[in-house]
Amino acid sequence: MSSDERITRYLNQVCRHLFWPPYRARVRRELTDHILSRAEYLIRDRGESPDQAVSAALRSLGDPDELGESLRHARFPVSYVFCLLLTLLIWAGIAGCLVYLILYFIY
Repeated sequence: MSSDERITRYLNQVCRHLFWPPYRARVRRELTDHILSRAEYLIRDRGESPDQAVSAALRSLGDPDELGESLRHARFPVSYVFCLLLTLLIWAGIAGCLVYLILYFIY
């Protein structure tokens, strides 16, 4: 398997945990830059072959599933989503009450 295929497979596995497309694209770009920069450093300064350098760069990032889960929780923590939904529910209730009162006094 070529280095590009390994990078693509790693990024696909990380990004399958991320649900929001703009965030997924940003993470994919940043991880790609990080992997390529790290591999370039290993090739230039440590004298590793390109395949070894890409393998080492991917290993340094860790398990792709754990990384994807961590990135998803960092972007959308459960408490944040819960508070957002609760806030929306409260505002919907307030709007419903206002509509009811307006209609009650008009008719």
